[in-house]
Amino acid sequence: MARATKRSRETVRGDLIALATGHFSGDPGALLDRVARSLLQGASAELQRTHSSSEDSLLSQKRMRGAVAASLREILLHERQQTPPASTIFLPVTKLSPEEVVAQTGISKSTLYRGDGSRFYSVVPTGMQNGRAYPAWQFVGEVPSLMPPVLSILTRKTRIQVNSFMLSEQDSLNELSPAEVLSGMAFEDRGELSAAQARMLSLSQEARINKVMMLAKLEVADSE
Repeated sequence: MARATKRSRETVRGDLIALATGHFSGDPGALLDRVARSLLQGASAELQRTHSSSEDSLLSQKRMRGAVAASLREILLHERQQTPPASTIFLPVTKLSPEEVVAQTGISKSTLYRGDGSRFYSVVPTGMQNGRAYPAWQFVGEVPSLMPPVLSILTRKTRIQVNSFMLSEQDSLNELSPAEVLSGMAFEDRGELSAAQARMLSLSQEARINKVMMLAKLEVADSE
């Protein structure tokens, strides 16, 4: 029970920080209900430790207020002190040669080529009629593990079409590109994010990949 309570309070802390910074994507009213329950649980536990039968009603009320205030400070102040600064990682806009991908990721060239179109995608290098260049954003963070289900939907699209889809800003994604939403990071050449865009990028990984996959399915359906 203690572990469950601790996890619950940690979740409340994180959601409150997200709400305060404009990154909370859930129902604010439901979150406040959870905060109230958490505060009351903490206050009740404190009163059980300090309450005696001789205390009058006024003293009990004062202790209740003090316990609630202490619980609120724990939820807000302690978590804010422990929370690391927001990530400043951005998606690169450059393209990598196969040799550069191998050097940066450690995967073999044969693995890279076999995965082209299913795990990664390539485009024709600028100024050339053939060859492979890999948009570098695909190899940032956890993106490599998120790409396969999206590429499996776009399997009938050409390399140019796949690249265009991944990099084009979409109305349904608050003017972000599928690449940005999939990764949860903005491109390095993007200006300041709007509040709506920041909230979109802060969604859970599952929510973000589902949005991109749904959009990919619409992309394929529109071309049939």
